[in-house]
Amino acid sequence: MKANKIICFLVFFLVWCTLTSLFFVCSIYRKTSYIPEKNIILENTSDDAVAHLLIITKLSRNILIAKAAVKFLRLFNCRAKFGEYELPHYVSLAEALEIFASGKSVMHKITIPEGFSVIQTLRRLQKNEFLLGEINETPTEGSLLPDTYCFKYPTTKQQIIFMAQKAMREFMQQEWPRRSTICSLKTPQEALILASIIEKETYLEREMVAGVYLHRLKIGMRLQSCPTAIYAHKRGETFGRSLKYNDLKIQDPHNTYLHRGLPPTPIANPGRESILAALHPQETENLFFVCDGLGGHLFSRTFDEHKRNIRAKSKISAKPTAITGNHRSSEKQRD
Repeated sequence: MKANKIICFLVFFLVWCTLTSLFFVCSIYRKTSYIPEKNIILENTSDDAVAHLLIITKLSRNILIAKAAVKFLRLFNCRAKFGEYELPHYVSLAEALEIFASGKSVMHKITIPEGFSVIQTLRRLQKNEFLLGEINETPTEGSLLPDTYCFKYPTTKQQIIFMAQKAMREFMQQEWPRRSTICSLKTPQEALILASIIEKETYLEREMVAGVYLHRLKIGMRLQSCPTAIYAHKRGETFGRSLKYNDLKIQDPHNTYLHRGLPPTPIANPGRESILAALHPQETENLFFVCDGLGGHLFSRTFDEHKRNIRAKSKISAKPTAITGNHRSSEKQRD
């Protein structure tokens, strides 16, 4: 009699354990109704923290099952790692924990376009919802290399600035020693200043444009670059209208219509192509240029030739270039 009771108990216990195990396995491997609203950020990887996160995100409705799932999968070296994760629709509890254990957190990107000023760049960083913290050190104009920067959580806005500054320093350290003998610039900073003007002027025939500006500097002629006058007015903000003759009279050291030589600082963050154009200019006797309305420029040695080029360009272009025709008329400033 006693032996029969023991046998019954053991059978009942085995059946209960089997059913419980099946229920548990089904609970953690069946698809859930999870629909992602945003990425999940895992800041605390302790068992209890992960289990509570599963409840908060509604991946599990039972805290005991959530805790058991975390501990069970840890037996198979499936340990959650710090980071930000994107889970698919209807992911199972086990799949979610496996993703947390993979360490493959979400990679974000932010692009600093060529020709963006510091103000425009900082505004873009401030708008990025995935970057943390505040900007404690405002970078100097021209110190950020335009590029697409990849980052993971947690990355701060200041760290992106440091990344872009480091990229610019390394690029200049690499390219400055390789500059052409034609390049008469004396320092890497002068190269950045000229490159920023080229960046804002044009994306075509940059080497020739660089040669024109270097020739002007050589003979002591004012650069007379429209983007420098715009920068004198707005310090990197969008100008918002066409440049007028009265705008060229602003008293500011950046205004190359009034001051000879290069401006005291860059007027934007130049891209690689503009920097290389400043370091490897095309040798030329030309002193003037104007967009030809067909995708290139008309270059000239004398002002009389320049005026003829402007008239010739006006005949084929529905929108003649304002003032001297030297500015980058096709550029659209983006914030």
